[in-house]
Amino acid sequence: MKSPKAAPIPLENWIGYRFSLISARLGEFVALMYASRHDLTVPAWRSLAVIARYQPLTAKQLGMLTSSDAFKVARAIELLVRRELIHRDVDKIDRRRANLRLTANGRKVYKDIEKFAVRVENELTTTLSANERATLGEILNKLDHQLEVKIRAHDWEKFLKG
Repeated sequence: MKSPKAAPIPLENWIGYRFSLISARLGEFVALMYASRHDLTVPAWRSLAVIARYQPLTAKQLGMLTSSDAFKVARAIELLVRRELIHRDVDKIDRRRANLRLTANGRKVYKDIEKFAVRVENELTTTLSANERATLGEILNKLDHQLEVKIRAHDWEKFLKG
């Protein structure tokens, strides 16, 4: 016996679509600031932010934490090194690797953009009560966990047959 067919979900109600729209609009707004004020690309800003949070780290780790391909990561690193926003130091234990860290100027630029991004996020979430913000955090954690453990743990073809 076949299982009943799920009712279609209108596109505007797809979680991924909604997240994508909000993320794109938010990202575009913040990008206007850091592109204009600091002449940074989106991949360069993401890389700078991740390095600020997790330094020291390797290019491979940076790629995993930004979900970016190796080419984008390499270009972002080159830009940030050239602009003297990060140091790329050879790892003393494994000379094939380089560790990435912010420079003093990189910290200054990061703090400037972070201050703006936090202000934007605070303004965005003022419409939510403290309980709603906490619930949103819990919901996002649950969705992220479900995506990683129950969905992405399989290849798409196996999931489709599921």
